[in-house]
Amino acid sequence: MDRLQVQWAGTTRTFDGPSVVVGREHDCDVTVADARASRHHATVQLEDGTWVVVDSSSNGTFVAGQRITRLPLTGGPVSIHLGGPAGEPVVLTVLVGQSGGGGVAAPPPYQQPAPQSSRPLPQGTPQVGTPSPQAPKQPQAQPADGGEFWKNLPPPQLPASGAPADAWRPAGVLPPGQLPHGHSVVLPQQLQAGRSLGIGRDHANDIVLDDPLVSRRHARLDPPTGQTLAVLHDLGSFNGTFVNGHRVQGAVQLPVGSEVIFGNQTFRWDGQQLIASATAHELTLYADGLTQVVAGGKRLIENISFKLEPKSLTAVIGPSGAGKSTLLGALTGLRPASHGRVIWQGHDLYQHYDQLRFQIGLVPQQDILHPQLKVRQGLRYAAQLRLPPDTTAQEWDARVNHVAHQLQLVQRMDNRIGTQLSGGQRKRVSIATELLTAPPLLFLDEPTSGLDPGLDLEVMKQLRSLADDGRVVMVVTHSVLALDVCDNVMVLAPGGRIAYFGPPDGVLAHFGASNYPEVFDLLDESDLWQRIPAPRHAVDTSSLQRHHQAAVPAPPRQSVARQLSTLVKRNLAVVLADRLLLGMLLVLPLVLGGLSRLVPGSNGLSLDVSRKERTLPDGGVVESFATGEASQRLIVLIVAACLMGTALAIRELVGERPIFKREYAVGLSPGVYFTSKVMVLGSAAFLQGLVVTFLATVGLPGADGELGTIRVGLAIAALSFTMVVIGLALSALVTSTEQTMPALVGLVMLQLVLSGALFEIAGRPILEQVAWLSPSRWGYAAAASAMDLVRETEGTDKEDWIALGGAAHYVMDLLVLALLCLVSYVVGLLLVRRSATADD
Repeated sequence: MDRLQVQWAGTTRTFDGPSVVVGREHDCDVTVADARASRHHATVQLEDGTWVVVDSSSNGTFVAGQRITRLPLTGGPVSIHLGGPAGEPVVLTVLVGQSGGGGVAAPPPYQQPAPQSSRPLPQGTPQVGTPSPQAPKQPQAQPADGGEFWKNLPPPQLPASGAPADAWRPAGVLPPGQLPHGHSVVLPQQLQAGRSLGIGRDHANDIVLDDPLVSRRHARLDPPTGQTLAVLHDLGSFNGTFVNGHRVQGAVQLPVGSEVIFGNQTFRWDGQQLIASATAHELTLYADGLTQVVAGGKRLIENISFKLEPKSLTAVIGPSGAGKSTLLGALTGLRPASHGRVIWQGHDLYQHYDQLRFQIGLVPQQDILHPQLKVRQGLRYAAQLRLPPDTTAQEWDARVNHVAHQLQLVQRMDNRIGTQLSGGQRKRVSIATELLTAPPLLFLDEPTSGLDPGLDLEVMKQLRSLADDGRVVMVVTHSVLALDVCDNVMVLAPGGRIAYFGPPDGVLAHFGASNYPEVFDLLDESDLWQRIPAPRHAVDTSSLQRHHQAAVPAPPRQSVARQLSTLVKRNLAVVLADRLLLGMLLVLPLVLGGLSRLVPGSNGLSLDVSRKERTLPDGGVVESFATGEASQRLIVLIVAACLMGTALAIRELVGERPIFKREYAVGLSPGVYFTSKVMVLGSAAFLQGLVVTFLATVGLPGADGELGTIRVGLAIAALSFTMVVIGLALSALVTSTEQTMPALVGLVMLQLVLSGALFEIAGRPILEQVAWLSPSRWGYAAAASAMDLVRETEGTDKEDWIALGGAAHYVMDLLVLALLCLVSYVVGLLLVRRSATADD
C-alpha cells in the first residue's frame, strides 16, 4: 500500500492511512498555525487505493492558485495552500510501493532539510529561517529550519477591523505588468534540470519579468536538490530583491512559504515554484489610525482609518488646512504619521519603506517636468533618472512611448511642455512621468488646480481610466465637478478628521445639504460633530503622544557619473530651449561690454601709456600715472561679473524645486544635482566673463605686462563663476521666485561696495576684514594685480597689499577666490539637501 509523506512548517511525517486530517486544532494529524486555515481544514484519505484531498474549510484549499474541493494525488509532490492561494503550504507526496518501512519513494523536488545537511552558503549569508529568541522550541527529533521560520512569521498585517472574508481571492484586474495570481514563473522541466535559473528583465534569462523596476540580470535561483533548500542570489540589482521583507545581500535560503519580491511583483516559494501572489488583500491599501502630531501637540490629521481596494479612484476634499496634503505625505511614506500605520502588500509601509517605495507614484500639484523641454525630451530624461542603470536607450524609448500611449500624448510628443500644451495636457505629462516605473499606487495632489471645468473633467476621466487598469488611485482636489467618476469620496474636516467616506452620491445626504458649498460651510461649524453622524472609526486619542519614527531610508541611487551625465545633458537642453535664458547668456555680455566702452578716454586698461615724468629740483625724476580711466573700466567689469553670475543662477533652483523634490524622492542625489548646475551655469558664466573682458578691451591698449589682459580676463571669469555658485546657494535658500529680485540687487550692490573698486577698503579696521569674505574683493584684487594698478600708495598706511602687482599676489588672490567658491559650494550643497525635505 502506498504511504503518504506530509511536509509542513519544518516537519516531515509519513502516514499509512486511512486518513490524515489537516487543520488548526491540536487533535489534527497535521496541525498548522495559519489563522486562515479552518480548525479541521481538509482530509487526505485513501479511496480505492488512491490518496485524495477533500476540502472541508470555509476559506478554501488551493493548488497552483486554484481552489479545489477534491483532488486525487496521482503524480509527484503536490503543494496545497490553506485558507488562500498564499496560505500556509503543505506538501503531499505519495511514496509509491512503500508499506511500513519498505519501498522506494518518488523523489520530490523539494525536501525540508535538517540544519546539518543544508547547502553551505558564502560567509555572512543571512538565514531566512533562523529562529527568533522568542520562538517556542521544537522537539529535538524535528528539524527546526523551516518550522521555526513559519512559527515566527508575523500574522497577516491588517487594520484592527480586519480584512473581509473574500480579501484572499485573486484580484480581478491587476495593475499593468503584474502576473495573475497563482501563475508560476518556474517550469517543472527547469527544476528537473537541476541548474541555476537566471531571473531578470533580459530575455536571455530563464525567468523573464517584464517590469521596468527589475534589472536586466536581477537574481539567480539555485533549485533545491536532495536535502538542500533552494538558494536565491541577488546579482547586484538596482532596486533590490526582497525575501520576507528583508533586502537580500548576496544569497539567502528559501524555506517553503517565503515571500519574494522583484520590482512590483510578489511571489511565494512553495518548495517547487515561484507562484505570483496577487490577492485582493495584497492590492488593497489600508490606513489604520493615522495621526500626525507636530510641535506643541497640534494634530494635523487624527485617527484616519480606511481602505482603498484595487481598481478604485478616491477623491479627498475638504477646506484649506484640513490636512489633505498631510494625509498624502503619510500615505506615501514621505512624511510618516506619528501614530498609526499604512498597509500595502500585507506589509507596514513605514517598516518596509525601502521595499515598497517604488510601488508608489506621486504627482505633486506643480508640474514635475521642465516647461522648456519637449514632451519626448522630458520623459526620456525622467526615464534615465528613474529606471535601473542597466536600461538601454531602446528600452528608455519603448517605456516613454508606452506611457505616452496610455495618456494619449502620442500626438504631442514634439510639443514644448510650457508653451504648446494645455493645462490638462501638462498634467497628463506629469502623470506619465510617474507611470514610467508602472506603480500600482498613484497619488495626485491638486491635479486640476487652475484648470477650467472641461479640463478638470478630462483629467478626472483619465484618472478613472488609470484606476480601471487595476491601480489604486487617490486624488486630493478642491474641485467637486467630477466626483461622480470616483468610487469613493473622503471629506476631511478641519483638524484632519474624516467627516465622510463613501460613494459620491451619499455625500450630500450625509451632511443634509443640497449642494457642496453648503457642505464646506458646515465643515467650518463648531458643532459639526453634533450635526452629522459620528465617523465609523472614531476612537479616543486624547492620550496620544508622538513616538519616534525611524528615518525614511535613502532610496538607491544610480552611479554619480550616470546621474551627472544625464543632468548635465538635461541642463544644456533646457538652456538651449529657453530663449529668454539663452538670450541673456548671449546679449548680457554684449550689453555690459558695450557699456564699458562708454568710459571716456583711449588708454584702455593700460597705465604705461599715461605715464608722465617730472624732474625734481634736485635732479630726480618722478613718474606719475593716470589711473582714473583704468579704474573706471575695471569697476564696470567687476559689476558685470557679479551681475552676470548672479542673474544666471538666482532663479534656477527655486524655480525647479517641485521637480527636484520629486526626483530626490526617487533617488536623485542632491550633490549631483547641485554639481550639475554649477558645471553648466558656471561654465557659461566663465565664458561670459572672458567675452565681456574682450569686448571691453578690443581696440584699446590692454593691461600692462606679459599677458596682462588675459590675466584680467581670467580674474573676471573666475569671479563670474564664483557668483554663480553663490547665486545657486541663494536660490536654494529663498522660498519663492518673488524673493529673488531683491536678493539679486542686494547681493550685487554688496559686492560692488566691498570690492574696493569704488573707494578705499584697505586700512579701515573691521570693514577691511569683512570685505575679505566678499568674492568681488579678491576678484578686483586679482585684476588690479594683473594691471599693476596699485602704485601710488605703496609704503603708506593705506596700501592695498592684496592688490599689489606681481605673480605672487595675483596667484594668492585667485586661490582665496577659489576658496570662497568652495565654501559657497559646500553651503549650497547643505541648502539644497535641506530644501529636498523641507515643507513647502
